[in-house]
Amino acid sequence: MRKRYIFAALAIAGCQSTPAYIVFKPGVDLNTTQTAKDECKIASFKEIPQSIATDYHPGYNNPGTVQCNTIGTIVSCNTIGAVNIPGSTTTYDVNQDLRDRYMVRCLESKGFGVKLAKTCSTKSEEAKALADRAAGQFPTCAVASGQ
Repeated sequence: MRKRYIFAALAIAGCQSTPAYIVFKPGVDLNTTQTAKDECKIASFKEIPQSIATDYHPGYNNPGTVQCNTIGTIVSCNTIGAVNIPGSTTTYDVNQDLRDRYMVRCLESKGFGVKLAKTCSTKSEEAKALADRAAGQFPTCAVASGQ
């Protein structure tokens, strides 16, 4: 019974949307907000250039063992326990977190409020967020198309 609850909790947790920044300033429409975000993003790349790093994760190879059986004059051989997991690489930008913080400070200096919240997952949540924005209130979730 307990396993069912754990499984249900994990299934629900997997459905959570990733957090996104809500950028809001009373009386400012989405186009102006997007323009301010673009200006701050461009400034962040000018001030803090990309620094691409690559992590290498070695693979694992075990050729296994060969087991042969002889029945009369027939020899049958099988490989047992062979495993081959290829290596992989991950590429990432070392300065991404710093650039994100720069963008938040830039937007705040332009008078915008910035907070981390979940992305709107339904049309009704999205409609409520847009209605909150139009009413001059901070939205409860981030509208995916361009907060």
